[in-house]
Amino acid sequence: MIPAMSARPRRRRASTRRIHSLWLLLLIAASVVLIVVGFASSARHDLQSNARHDSDFRPAPARRSALAPGGPWLRAQRLGRLTAAVQDEAAVPLGGSALLIGGLDPSKTSEPTIALAGPRARRALGTLQTPLHDAAAARVGSTVYLFGGGQASSYTAITKIDPHSGRSDAAGWLPQPRSDLAAATVGHTVYLVGGFTGQTPLSTILAWTAPAPGGGGSEKARSVRGQARVAGRLPRPLRYASVAASGGRVVIAGGISTHGVSAQIVTFDPANGRVSRLGTLPAPVSHAPAVALGRYVYVVGGRAANGAPTKQVFAIDPSSGRVSLAGHLPEPLSDAAAVSAAGGIMTVGGRSAHGTVADAFELRPAPRPTAMATSSLLRPGSDPSVLPGDVLIADKANNRLLEVSPQGRIVWSFPRPGDLARGQSFNVPDDAFFSPDGRKIVATEEDDFVISVVDVASRRIIYRYGHPGVPGGGPGYLDNPDDAIMLRNGRIIAADIKNCRLIELRPPLHHAIAQMGTSGYCGHQPPTLFGSPNGAFPLRGGGTVVTEINGDWIDVFNRGGHLRSSANPPGFTYPSDTNEVRPGVYLTVDWTQPGAIEELTGHGHVLWQFSPRGGDALNHPSLALPLPNGDVLANDDHNHRVIVVDPHTNRIVWQYGHTGVSGRAPGYLNVPDGVDLAHPYSLIDRFPHVTGLPGH
Repeated sequence: MIPAMSARPRRRRASTRRIHSLWLLLLIAASVVLIVVGFASSARHDLQSNARHDSDFRPAPARRSALAPGGPWLRAQRLGRLTAAVQDEAAVPLGGSALLIGGLDPSKTSEPTIALAGPRARRALGTLQTPLHDAAAARVGSTVYLFGGGQASSYTAITKIDPHSGRSDAAGWLPQPRSDLAAATVGHTVYLVGGFTGQTPLSTILAWTAPAPGGGGSEKARSVRGQARVAGRLPRPLRYASVAASGGRVVIAGGISTHGVSAQIVTFDPANGRVSRLGTLPAPVSHAPAVALGRYVYVVGGRAANGAPTKQVFAIDPSSGRVSLAGHLPEPLSDAAAVSAAGGIMTVGGRSAHGTVADAFELRPAPRPTAMATSSLLRPGSDPSVLPGDVLIADKANNRLLEVSPQGRIVWSFPRPGDLARGQSFNVPDDAFFSPDGRKIVATEEDDFVISVVDVASRRIIYRYGHPGVPGGGPGYLDNPDDAIMLRNGRIIAADIKNCRLIELRPPLHHAIAQMGTSGYCGHQPPTLFGSPNGAFPLRGGGTVVTEINGDWIDVFNRGGHLRSSANPPGFTYPSDTNEVRPGVYLTVDWTQPGAIEELTGHGHVLWQFSPRGGDALNHPSLALPLPNGDVLANDDHNHRVIVVDPHTNRIVWQYGHTGVSGRAPGYLNVPDGVDLAHPYSLIDRFPHVTGLPGH
């Protein structure tokens, strides 16, 4: 055990490395032995096992899933309202309108209605024999067919519907009950993807061929045509996927698999029954309709991984798998019906953050907005589409938090005049992260020795741990806290650098309820001792990855607190804020000049590095986060900028702030020391199952 010594501050100038070396020489001369824990022997096997376990529907590597910087664009406008709100209805296009079948009303009661909705048509046509929702519909020629669905239980029925009279008749049956499915038509055959029996999710893709007009052929042939057969299988069971036919194949995106909400894009080829991986959505999504329009398949809105409705519209190029941001709905919306109509897309009903809606929107092709990429708010050439949403910035030397849109507009800031109570301060925010619901922000005021929780709506500090301006190690005190993160259960985990410990807080309590490391004793013997830890970030498996300044260590712990690996990032002199990209792969930065960003394994094997020289050289970057599309968001502290890097091209594709020039006006920053994405893409949204420090 090493006696307490002055921990190296996280934002110290590079020259302090020489001082640190002198300390080590003095310690060696005094015959103090540093205890170093070796690598966990089973770590590599565990990581590889997890990687295999998630391989089928895990997002594709960054090089394959980067969001395309161009592509089609759809502009949204409101068409009007239905006579009643509805969600989870089946729909097919019909003469510039949509034929809507079944669905849920605002009280979550299944509907039997068959109705026509569009710019000039809003009327009921008929009723089903049984109310239902979460069915799939497809049009073959001039006839509409309805497949499955359910209410208290799932159904097997295939129903034929006359789109003019609304009359419905039995047309066949499914091999088993099936709701939550999606349909796409290729030729005269309808392909039904995934679904749910009421008890079990399904991985089968069914094929059903419509009976020939007039009922021709033998009775046996007509009987076979009335049955649905298995035509292919998905890698895993899948519900609520986005499905559309394009170029003779069926494109399948997102959905809910047995391992959670998926971002996977695959294609099914009816010619050979094979399912092939195509690409990756920028973020996991489910409950989103898909529509083929031109050479693209559009995924419209849907639910994010945390269940919140989203407003993004993404375009998938089936020939390459590339994905581009293609527009925004007027409001976040999931569980809507969407059909092609008059060269665009019409959406009807659905569910917003406030409940079931009756709105109808039209999405029509339009020139891609130039946004503000050529204005002074963003670096010229910046592409706003590489970001899935707003960016939260801890603008340290300006003593403020900013939320900036992808176009560079400031949409929220703290504190404004009057936001702070009498006697309150808000100084040098070092990092800031959204809470899981997006309603609060946890800001770490490292050099003021406090952690503050800010309510976004009221702009008030509603909880504070520590004493401003007073360092300490006892209950209620901190000494250079760093990277405080609020978990789904409301608890907060943070590194406490100069106390050489990790702590867990439970507001409104003002004492730590759990701790890793020994207060006042510093060294590399995790989990007993840490050498000035500057970050403790959650892992998908419930563990934590810890970055130690002294000794340049990255430590990976599992949920139980067992050390799985410990390594030095190659070439780094000051590692900072290591966090998980995917199981077994981590992102870290070198807080120096020129700095670097690295993607590496827990054993120190470098997979990718960004360390440019010249005008784009990094100057003390302190945090880098993976974006849903495979790009990397980072704050470059002493260059006074926040950037997005495309790992495929190693180019900066988005920048807010003027390189090397500090300021407070719009478009300027002053030592930005932390970033996060707005809900539902924030850091903690990727780790919903973490409940506290590992082993506690």
